[in-house]
Amino acid sequence: MTLTRRRLLAGALAGGAAVAAASTAASLRQGPGEFEGAGPRPAPLDTDALDTKSEYDYVVVGAGAGGGPLAVRLAEAGFEVLVIEAGPERTDPDVYDVPAFHLFASSDPEMSWDFWPRHYSDRALHGSRFDADHDGMLYPRASTLGGCTAHHALLMLAPETDDWDSIGRATGDPSWNALVMAGYERRVREWLPVETSPAAILAADPTLARIVTAALVESGQLAPPVSAVDLVHGELHGTLLDPNDPVGIEAGREGAFLVPQSSREGRRYGVRERLREAAPRLLDTLSFQTDALVERVVLEPGDDGTPRAVGVDVLLASAAYAASPRHRPLDLDERARRRRRVTARREVVVSAGAFNTPQLLMLSGIGPAPHLREHGIEPVVDLPGVGGNLQDRYEMTVVTEHDRPFAVFDGKTFGERRDPGMAEWRSGDPNALYRSNGILVGLKQKVSGGSEHPELFVFGAPSNFRGYRPGFAEDGVRGGDHFSWAVVRGYADSQVGTVRLRSADPTDVPAINFGYFDDGRGGSTSDRDLAALREGIARARRIDATAAALRFTDQVPAVETFPGADVTSDADLDEVIRREAWGHHASCTAPMGRDGDPRAVLDSKFSVRGVASLRVVDISVFPRIPALFPLMTLFAVSERAATEIIADAERADRRPRGEPR
Repeated sequence: MTLTRRRLLAGALAGGAAVAAASTAASLRQGPGEFEGAGPRPAPLDTDALDTKSEYDYVVVGAGAGGGPLAVRLAEAGFEVLVIEAGPERTDPDVYDVPAFHLFASSDPEMSWDFWPRHYSDRALHGSRFDADHDGMLYPRASTLGGCTAHHALLMLAPETDDWDSIGRATGDPSWNALVMAGYERRVREWLPVETSPAAILAADPTLARIVTAALVESGQLAPPVSAVDLVHGELHGTLLDPNDPVGIEAGREGAFLVPQSSREGRRYGVRERLREAAPRLLDTLSFQTDALVERVVLEPGDDGTPRAVGVDVLLASAAYAASPRHRPLDLDERARRRRRVTARREVVVSAGAFNTPQLLMLSGIGPAPHLREHGIEPVVDLPGVGGNLQDRYEMTVVTEHDRPFAVFDGKTFGERRDPGMAEWRSGDPNALYRSNGILVGLKQKVSGGSEHPELFVFGAPSNFRGYRPGFAEDGVRGGDHFSWAVVRGYADSQVGTVRLRSADPTDVPAINFGYFDDGRGGSTSDRDLAALREGIARARRIDATAAALRFTDQVPAVETFPGADVTSDADLDEVIRREAWGHHASCTAPMGRDGDPRAVLDSKFSVRGVASLRVVDISVFPRIPALFPLMTLFAVSERAATEIIADAERADRRPRGEPR
């Protein structure tokens, strides 16, 4: 089959933020100026700061969700800040900007970092997506200005109240609580726009309208009989809830929700935009170095003998990291020529993500001492928690096949020349299909025996999506006639995953094992996670049954193809889930914690234990994976970290000369 752009958009609408072959994104590129996008673009940044200067107040490693907002706040406070990013400043503009093309963003070779972690120590426990050549399961990440906010599916859900309170319990710091963090969430919303998909999309597709109606009926928010016309003209926004409503969050509200997305006027908005928009007014304080892989944090003894972070060693080379599809190995002589050292007068902040932050700490001599010695690295600080506690979501889908393609794709060529869909998007048409990430409805649900807040999120879009695998896009969108309900198990109980070095080479990828379901051993935590996923699958199946019972004029027959209509018993479902589940919210590998906790890498102010002037601010810092989708939570954490760092700097500047900082 020929893989057309039209078919690929169906995969983009899956909401799984999936990854395809590198050629997929490349095939979208048009000639210069073919599609200029909706509205003006910010001017390019100067991203070669190390050509002229090698000392700053703060050096931030990573331009993603943790490091980017933090860097802006520090620069606004008058500190000189350098942001170092391993990937490029810019990537394909159409692939990046258009919400409906997030699939292409996930596979764009300009910014892709493809990891291949294991789900289990035992290879035999893996399912159909296990790739023997890579000895793991495909796990896409992004390396570019904006980090993974450049390729995610744009979902933007606020955290639950207990996400904040639980950090206070884990760290013993009562200032970590929902009341305090609400202020930081409001600070995020000062710069982060949030929109929803155009409701008029449903008017173009009665089958989609019927499925969304079924979700409302099944959740008790809409009573039949109802038609597609009723749904589009007044019922949709009157019945779907806002998942970010603070009152609803406080009450642990369940039901069917609009799905907020991080876009502005139908264009992706992430950390890249935050940085670009701030840079012109912060020319004297905010600097950037892209295509620069940090090899290690430079540590020196402080006046009291405590190791102190004084800078980083940087390799100035594009695609230097082996996870990049464009990786080109560099020999030792070329590395020496391309290496630079940048010093930090005040602090180094590591914001490299759940895989690369623990890798960088260990390469710098901070981590489990026996493991470091195995790779010839002399331990500077023995921190056994570095790279442990790796956590993720569990996700599954329920996929149905319809007897005809979805009408919403009619007439669109999805990136080809003279595409009317692109013309609509460029014009600013508020009902343009491409303004949507494709996820029109989601359901929050509590689980039996779980907490008082929802721990499941079930959301759907037209696609045949069964998890990340090479070439999944062609399989996922063949025919354009499948619909997938994605079941996300938030707050998973398993916490046994690890990130470990393969070697002392900074360009090598680490060895990652998520240890799914207690690394295959089973037990009470595994039983709870499996039971929660079964409940989500049952919910998706009930919606499909309701959709089949509704009598819209489209009435398209549908057959479940995954897990399959014959997979009904708990034992059979558990077997499929163990082998085929996936995730894409890796977290918690450098967690905050109490004094004396051997797992605690950081204190409650993000400082690395046993090291002065070194902090971590990214998805690694959580003791337990937060929220159903963690990005807004992480933005608020970044804002808090900036406040903590600025306050510490002000206190240090008031100390008498010679007193330790």
